[in-house]
Amino acid sequence: MDLISMAFSFASFNLGGIAAMIAGLALLIIVHEFGHWLAAQMLGFKTPIFSIGFGKPYFVVGHWRGTEFRITPWLLGGYVALPEMGDESSAKEFMKANGLEPQGFVYQRKAIWKRAVVAVAGVTMNIVLAVVLLFGMFAIKGVPTQEAVPNTVVIYNVDSTNVTIARDAGLQGGDRIVSVDGRAIKTVDDVRDNLASHRALPVLVIVDRNGQTVSVTLTPTAEGKIGVAMGPEVRQTFKEVSVGEAAKLSVVGTYNGVTGILSGLGMMVGIVEKPANLPDGATDVHAIVGIVQYGADMFAQGMAPFVMFLVMISLNLAVFNLLPIPILDGGHLVFLALEKVRGRPLSPQTQGLLYQIFFFLFMALLAFGLWNDFTKPIGR
Repeated sequence: MDLISMAFSFASFNLGGIAAMIAGLALLIIVHEFGHWLAAQMLGFKTPIFSIGFGKPYFVVGHWRGTEFRITPWLLGGYVALPEMGDESSAKEFMKANGLEPQGFVYQRKAIWKRAVVAVAGVTMNIVLAVVLLFGMFAIKGVPTQEAVPNTVVIYNVDSTNVTIARDAGLQGGDRIVSVDGRAIKTVDDVRDNLASHRALPVLVIVDRNGQTVSVTLTPTAEGKIGVAMGPEVRQTFKEVSVGEAAKLSVVGTYNGVTGILSGLGMMVGIVEKPANLPDGATDVHAIVGIVQYGADMFAQGMAPFVMFLVMISLNLAVFNLLPIPILDGGHLVFLALEKVRGRPLSPQTQGLLYQIFFFLFMALLAFGLWNDFTKPIGR
């Protein structure tokens, strides 16, 4: 895909969907950081700064409970300055804001258990938010269910790496197969039987693509394969449930989401085998552009898909932040564990060096994700 094609692809975005997704991401960031802030306030920590976004310029929204609330245009995350967590930069910023001399100052650290509670509070809030969003949708709209539409066959995807006949011929995921060799199609077996009777022979396939008729001629393999995954058209409906059932299903759904994300991480690093029917690119790394793009697509499809996507992003934030990486909440927990074992914390210099190393690694991962956003858009 060239740069011009990329530009046109992203220019086709739904502006309303983009705005909704940006607002959704802002909500997830606020909820996560509010978890840190609330736990810190309850445990007696100083919280001089609550920032949505990083860097400058920043705009001061207001002051409350000893905290300056900020917002910046760079919505790549957020932070709460917590000097008593042992964060030297936060301590110096606190001292500077209060007209004190920061040089050589070391802020008194809180107890390890208190710092651990504050560290996991953001992740906890993301999980709670996922449960709340699912509960709201289930209780108000119902539980999403899928039912097969009789006498229909739809191509789910053409991402086979072994047989690319369908993809090369121009067939696409979402195409509804109307006929093969002039014979009407009602079941998957109809397609298979007709392709099997044209092994290594050209055959005309007619599909319905978004209300338009598309005809392609292709030649199946000697085994009658064309490289598609197909099945009946699936229509989403909503099943009404009681409030109690909605609460139960929201917890179950959140648990299944977390385990699914962990499995996906395992596939990315090669410790979990990728299922054969999982489309290529399903475990690719993506960044903010791809997330906003896909979120806008979900918003265009309806509120339920959009809410489900926000739930998955919230759970991804929770799992990702628990990874044992110094710049993440999981990294704080590792430092606290080392402090407990050693009887003293790592030196500020060592921590600072680790932060710098992993920050640059994170930026490299972000750049890779942005490249995937443009070259391999999610769901396209």
